[in-house]
Amino acid sequence: MLPTRLCVACRSKKEQKDLIRLTYDYRNGEVTLHTGDKHLSGRSCYICRNKTCVDQALKGTRIKGALDGRKVKGRPNTRSVRFPLEPQLIQLVYRECTDTGKTCQNTLSKE
Repeated sequence: MLPTRLCVACRSKKEQKDLIRLTYDYRNGEVTLHTGDKHLSGRSCYICRNKTCVDQALKGTRIKGALDGRKVKGRPNTRSVRFPLEPQLIQLVYRECTDTGKTCQNTLSKE
């Protein structure tokens, strides 16, 4: 069974290979696009491969919240993601989009 992950934009579960993965590297403090060619350590978030979900995720602070992680009262946050993301990274994320015309909610089957 393949691992499933949750899209930060539409909150639908999909197989990990069907999603775009952004990873916050705790060593250098940068957010990178995971292309699968090397192992990245750090906190990650996932976005569906359609333009609507990418727009929604980049517009708000969902990516920042997911990569910053849960905040504990009384403790300083050890991760601080620079936001907004770098323009080059945003372009790379948009290149990963495969479906530009539909939202995830329109493609899910009604049971």
